[in-house]
Amino acid sequence: MSAPRFEGDDAGTPHEAWLESAALRAAPVLDRQPGALLVVAAHPDDEVLGAFGSIHEAARRGIPVTVVVASDGEGSHPGSPTLSQAALAQQRRTEQEAALAGTGAHILRLGLPDGALRRHRRELVAAIAPLIAALPSDARVIAPWARDGHPDHELVGDAVAAIAREAGRECAWAPIWAWLWGEPGLLDDVALHRLPLDADAREVKARAIAAHRSQIAALSPDPADRAVLSPSMLARFAGDEWLVLAPPARPMPFDERYADEGDPWSTRTAWYERRKRALVLAALPEQHYRLAVEVGCGTAMLTAELATRCDAALGVDASLPALAEARRTIAGRTNAWVEHRAVHDGLPRADVDLIVLSEIGSYVEADALRGILHEARDAGAQVVLCHWRGEGEDLLASAEQVHALAAGTTGMRRVVEHRDAAFLLDVLVPS
Repeated sequence: MSAPRFEGDDAGTPHEAWLESAALRAAPVLDRQPGALLVVAAHPDDEVLGAFGSIHEAARRGIPVTVVVASDGEGSHPGSPTLSQAALAQQRRTEQEAALAGTGAHILRLGLPDGALRRHRRELVAAIAPLIAALPSDARVIAPWARDGHPDHELVGDAVAAIAREAGRECAWAPIWAWLWGEPGLLDDVALHRLPLDADAREVKARAIAAHRSQIAALSPDPADRAVLSPSMLARFAGDEWLVLAPPARPMPFDERYADEGDPWSTRTAWYERRKRALVLAALPEQHYRLAVEVGCGTAMLTAELATRCDAALGVDASLPALAEARRTIAGRTNAWVEHRAVHDGLPRADVDLIVLSEIGSYVEADALRGILHEARDAGAQVVLCHWRGEGEDLLASAEQVHALAAGTTGMRRVVEHRDAAFLLDVLVPS
C-alpha cells in the first residue's frame, strides 16, 4: 500500500464517522490479560498513541512491560530551522521517558534511521526475535498496524507479526495513521477488538500524550516546525483503544514431511535442484541486488545462494518445520535470514528489488500469485519464476499456467525465457 504524505493540518476521516462505523460498534472487548507485554514502536510516541491503555493496565496489575523503539524519531520535522536531527532525537527520547514514567516499562532503543526502516528489516528482526522468543506463552506483543499507511509503521508491524507467528505468541496491531487517512470499511475484514479505558486511564494517557510536546505543538512559527499531530488527529486517541489481532500461523500441507524428513525434495543433493539453482543465478540480469526475497523458501538452499549476489537475502515460508530446516541451511550466513510468511500475506515490507518464486506458484491460488506479482511490479522489483514441468495431484496449476499468468502481468515484461524438459524459467522486470 502506498503511504500518503501526512501533514499536521490534515483533517482526515472525522472521529464521529469511526465511532458510528459497524466495525467499531461490533468489536468485542479484549479482556484477556497477558502474562507479559512487549510493545514495539517505530518512533517515540507510537506506543503512547496506540497502546498506552495496554501499558497502563499492565502496570496496574504488575505485569512486566518492555517498550522497544526502532528509531529516535529524528525525521519528524525535516528542514527544521530550530532543532537539528540530533537535537530532535534527544528531545523525543526525553519526551518518551517522561510519558512512560510511572508505568515501570523498560525502554530498549534500537537507533535505526527514522523514515528508512524498510532498509533495515534484518536488523529489526535480529533485535526483536530473541525478545519475543523469551516471552512467556501467554504474553502479548503490540506493534503499529501492518496496514497503517506509514512505511515505518507497516515495516515494524509486518516484521513483528511474522516473528510472533513463528514463536506462537499473540500479536496485536495498533492503528495510528490509519485513523487519519482510512475509511471505516478498512476495519471490516480484520479481528478488531476494543480495550476499554476508564476515566483514570484516559486521564493518564492524555498526560502521556501531552509529554510528547514536539509532536503536538509547533517548534516555532516556521512551517517546517508545525505540529505533527493536529487536535483532530489526537481526538482519535482520547477514548478507548482499538487493537487488531494478527492472524496466527496455520498448519500447512507439507508440515509433516518437513518434520519427518527434513529435506523432502532432496534440495541439498538432487541434480535437478542444484542445476535449477545454478540457472536461476545465471539468469539474473543484474550482478548485485539490495535485497532478494524467496517466497516459499523451503530449506532455503536457493536463499543461501542468492545471498552471494545480494546485500541481503530473505527466505519466507508458511511451514514452521520448513523454517527450522531453513535456519540450519543459512546458519553462519550474516546476510541471510528467514521469516514465517504465507503467500496470501503478500511481500514483506522492505526495500526489495528481487523476488524469486521457485515451485511455489504451482501450489497457491491464482489470486495470491497475482497479488505477489503486482506488489513486485509496484515496488520496481525484478521477478524470477522457476517451476517443474511434471504432474502431481497436489499441484493447483502447471508450470505453463503459472508462467503464462506471470507473463500477462500488466506493467511487467519478460527479459529472460528458458524452456527445457525439466522446468520453465522466466525473469520479469517492470516495464
